[in-house]
Amino acid sequence: MRNHDINPKLQERKRVHRLVHRIKKWDTAACIRIAHWNGRRSLDRLMYAASHFGYGYSYPLIGIIVMAVDRANTQFIFHIGVVSFLIEHTIYRIVKKWIKRIRPFKVIPEIRNLMKIPDEFSFPSGHAAGAFLMATLFRHFYPALSIPLYLLAAIIGLSRVYNGVHYPSDVMAGSFLGIFSARIGIALFV
Repeated sequence: MRNHDINPKLQERKRVHRLVHRIKKWDTAACIRIAHWNGRRSLDRLMYAASHFGYGYSYPLIGIIVMAVDRANTQFIFHIGVVSFLIEHTIYRIVKKWIKRIRPFKVIPEIRNLMKIPDEFSFPSGHAAGAFLMATLFRHFYPALSIPLYLLAAIIGLSRVYNGVHYPSDVMAGSFLGIFSARIGIALFV
């Protein structure tokens, strides 16, 4: 009877292992394919700029613009944003230290690093998390801006893979983290 109990568990572990292997294989292949796009001067500059925009230095500037355009919602947006970023950053730090995924340019010879990296590990992408958090937050208040906001967030995420510092799954996880954190922040205040 005991062998009967172990076999389904063992089979499930093997299935999960195969799935994880397939995801890693796809992730690495996609990372290499996207990284091979670099070397085109204008695209390199665009992706470099997108990555820098995603560092968050521009977020206070965005806040000033919102303050000038929409004084009625500024304080509300600010409070939701602070809470959302606290949630995002806390989860981001915990996951990053727990997973400890090495950046692609350090383990895949075909990938060049085109950026100064903020830390040693890649999973999840903090740039993608911040960009998608901002897009989700501002989408709540300004739905007409949804498409350009999410397009900008996606470009920031893509730039991280393009520049050799993240795998696509890092960016996807960061995107989900940003959306989740913003939705929690919004739910707490609305």
